[in-house]
Amino acid sequence: MSGIRIVDSNKEMDENHWSVIMKNEYTERLADKTIEELVDNFNSDQPSQGWVTARGYFLAALRQAFLDSEIDCSSFISEKGMSLQYQIRLEGNIIFQVKDD
Repeated sequence: MSGIRIVDSNKEMDENHWSVIMKNEYTERLADKTIEELVDNFNSDQPSQGWVTARGYFLAALRQAFLDSEIDCSSFISEKGMSLQYQIRLEGNIIFQVKDD
């Protein structure tokens, strides 16, 4: 199953460390997005098979943006990560995975 897994790092990093800057950049970029825009961002990225550090930070920030919304994301987000196996769609206040049969 494809997805991201959240790992807890106890390392404190300097606010000027490249990883902190990159994480903050994605968090700020997604902060003002509507839930529809977050869904579009997810669905645009979901088919990608490539993996680089920047994508990891983007997806972690996207996961957090979904969690910060008032929308039920439990079909694809757990406390341990976020599934990228399927595209998603918004129906009312719930996001569902779109599973092709």
